[in-house]
Amino acid sequence: MESHKITWSLIAINVLVFLLVFSAPEPVRENIFKSFSFSGSHMLEVWKWITSLFLHASASHLFFNMLGLYFFGKFLEEEVETKWFLSIYFISGLIGNFVFMLTSVESVVGASGCVFGLMGASMLLEPVKKIHLFIFPLPLALVGVIFVITETFVIYFQPEFGNIAHYSHIGGLITGSVFAFFCDTRRAVKGVFVIILCLLVLMFLSPVIGMITGIGSFVLATIDNVLGVVLYTAAGLLSFIW
Repeated sequence: MESHKITWSLIAINVLVFLLVFSAPEPVRENIFKSFSFSGSHMLEVWKWITSLFLHASASHLFFNMLGLYFFGKFLEEEVETKWFLSIYFISGLIGNFVFMLTSVESVVGASGCVFGLMGASMLLEPVKKIHLFIFPLPLALVGVIFVITETFVIYFQPEFGNIAHYSHIGGLITGSVFAFFCDTRRAVKGVFVIILCLLVLMFLSPVIGMITGIGSFVLATIDNVLGVVLYTAAGLLSFIW
């Protein structure tokens, strides 16, 4: 059984950073986000390219990114070498942020671009692997397609929804998908055909898929609320370090 050391290490670092940041007094926390988030107006401050990838604006933001990192990261870690995994993770995050920079003057934080990069690569290299992200087992490629359709819908019809960097997601997804072709072109091409098949399945089974994702979203939202309380409480207990 794979240990998924890189995936768990990245999750641990992200959670630790979150706890440290949110344990700080509000003025200090605001200064941290100002100093380490990424934006077009400060793009020459190169350290922000990396630090922004480990900052999260809320417990919910952290939870959903880490959930995606766990599911997609562990699949990809089993399929590619460490250097490829880390390259996909960080370069997808960087390119995702730069894509967002072209569409907005706002600052951006979070591992979303990194996670979508992992998703893009894994859905092409292991499209039929089962994932239980929405309670019921679904092919990884189908879950990826649902994410892509959702992001595309939001970008075109509700671009300000949730104050989320959707263009960063798309940038990361495309980057990870390109990496998949460099990792294993033959498998990636097969993955494209599986994704096309998933699109056809969605056309005919959209009500059923909608029900499954609806149930899964409700459960995840409940877990998100509980973990939010746990994370903010833990951060509060660490406030003595400041």
